[in-house]
Amino acid sequence: MVIPSFYNSLHDPEIYAEPDTFNPERWLDQKGPANSNPKNYLVFGSGPHKCLGLEYAQMNIALVLATAVSMMNFEHEITSLSNQVECVIRCSP
Repeated sequence: MVIPSFYNSLHDPEIYAEPDTFNPERWLDQKGPANSNPKNYLVFGSGPHKCLGLEYAQMNIALVLATAVSMMNFEHEITSLSNQVECVIRCSP
C-alpha cells in the first residue's frame, strides 16, 4: 500500500512559491506552476483512484454559495479607503 504525504506534496517550493504563505491567488493563473499538472493538487487524489466525492463537494459548495447569495442582502458601504481597495484590485499586475 502506498500512501502519499499530502503535506509534502502541497508544500513543494518548486511548485508553490512560498508554500507556507496563505495565497489562494496562486490558483488563478491557469499557466502557473500550481495549475501546470492536475496531480499537483492531491487532496482529492488523481487518476483512476480519484475521490468519488470530488464533483459532489464542488456542487455542494456552489449550492451553498448560490443559497447564500439569494438569501442575503449584500451592501457596499463607501468609506475613505474604498478607492484604495479598488485600486489594489484593478492596478495590481
